[in-house]
Amino acid sequence: MDSKRSAVTWLAVGLLINLVFGVGVAIAAFLTVYSSIIGLAITGAGAPGAGEVIRLMNEVLVMAIIGIAVNIATAVTQYIGFAGLSRSNPKYSIGKVGAVLGPVGSLVALPGLYLLINAVRELAVNNRVQPTTPTLAMEPQPAAVLSALIPASILALVGGAVALVGFIMIAIGYYRLGEEHGSDLVRVGAILYILVLIPYAGPVLSIVGFILLIVGVLEIRRRLATPPGG
Repeated sequence: MDSKRSAVTWLAVGLLINLVFGVGVAIAAFLTVYSSIIGLAITGAGAPGAGEVIRLMNEVLVMAIIGIAVNIATAVTQYIGFAGLSRSNPKYSIGKVGAVLGPVGSLVALPGLYLLINAVRELAVNNRVQPTTPTLAMEPQPAAVLSALIPASILALVGGAVALVGFIMIAIGYYRLGEEHGSDLVRVGAILYILVLIPYAGPVLSIVGFILLIVGVLEIRRRLATPPGG
């Protein structure tokens, strides 16, 4: 029982890390990337200047790296948790594998994102800046720059697909945890959690599911910490 409680504790820690740092990353993204996009939309008509595009791309890259770091930290705790549970019940192995695939997919996608951002930087630099209006005027681009978009897209798609599979496997692991311990909060939370890709309502439902997961996993941990008949 102690080993199971320890495993569930690790899963709860992973969810809390994801919550705290996820909120932090979201706030940082709003203050940097989103504010830059809003600023470009407000500051006038025409294409943005090269410097503005490069700054925006740098902010996107930094936010992506921070997000992947949080993802890896969460995945480590999830792996430890599901690995502990799978020692007594192999059905939790799916969560353990998912915890590996998630960061692996993100790390595969990161070079693709870098290549894509670098290509956009090159496009911005290679475009001439008009003397009267500091905006970009599109010119024929070097083949090397455009060809970088192909491997970038492939890496991003493959990495994203691997991370998505890992994400779904982790959700299944949580669902099975709720199923074993009779927690509707965890079961419903796990289902809602994977709806993030549905347009419009998906992200909201996923956030609700994530909160239900945290509450439900903490409740399961509390039950395991309570002696029988206590």
